[in-house]
Amino acid sequence: MKNFKIKFSLIIFFLVAWVATSISANEGHKHAEESSAEDYSGVSLDIPKATQDLIGLKTAKVETSSIFEKVAVTGRISQNIDKTTEVFSSQDGIIKECPLSMGSIVSKDEVICVVENSAKERIEIKSPVAGVLMADLVRVGNKVDTIAPTHTIADLTQLYANFDIYEKDMGKVKKGQRVLVYSSAYADKVFEGKVVFVSPQVDEISFTIKIGAEIDNTELLLKPGMFVRAEIALEDDKAHLTVPSEAVQNLAGKMMVFLQDEAESFTATEVTVKLASKKQTLIEGDIKAGDSIVSDGAYIMKSKIMESEITGGCTDGH
Repeated sequence: MKNFKIKFSLIIFFLVAWVATSISANEGHKHAEESSAEDYSGVSLDIPKATQDLIGLKTAKVETSSIFEKVAVTGRISQNIDKTTEVFSSQDGIIKECPLSMGSIVSKDEVICVVENSAKERIEIKSPVAGVLMADLVRVGNKVDTIAPTHTIADLTQLYANFDIYEKDMGKVKKGQRVLVYSSAYADKVFEGKVVFVSPQVDEISFTIKIGAEIDNTELLLKPGMFVRAEIALEDDKAHLTVPSEAVQNLAGKMMVFLQDEAESFTATEVTVKLASKKQTLIEGDIKAGDSIVSDGAYIMKSKIMESEITGGCTDGH
């Protein structure tokens, strides 16, 4: 196998040269990738600690995951009707006070309204559960009885999501599977839940199958009605290797990670991508769980290798 040795010796020169040669590297990139004899696996880079700090190089451990495939879906968040409670007055009377408004977060036994009964006694209407005040059905001066609800309280720490899946994925999705939910409102946040419903029939118009999932919303970030995308995680008993997605780089058509051999030594190692997502990528290759690979800075290392090859800076290490 062809083996290269590249020295990152001068910190300032590295940065200046990087800017100066980036254009020529891009122009020569196509030529390098078209070279069928080119093989960057095994390229070794020595990077002093000071240079690592300067370019923001960081490493991460190769981890394992039981997830081997994900089914991508889109849908909407809705209120979980099983987590919704109606509030009633214990006596007939007239509303005298309502200190809370719709959207207020209430605790269990917190006073929502005060009613004056026919005996001029003040009767407190308390919330039977903790949650969010979703419906305010009375106003000060209104008459109330014990039959019609005065308020609706919802526990929004667990929401419901409705998704559609295509027939081709029907055999993969089952109740109890983990669901990873993403919202454009919180780009770096992953919400987790589980599949609780899979429709027994196919929609005749969309040719999709309805599924429902309960989503953890402890921080109350998700709101009913929000559009979300999600991934249904398919898992098994095997330990699949995962790395940060930014750690995987395309070098001349082959996927590589930079394996840390020593504190200042890294080797480009070929891997096979089995499943890729925005944050994590499932891989196979000559690495193992616990190995350290470059995460932040991997693209700079890849570009430096390509630049050195194009400008003749690589030497054959045989």
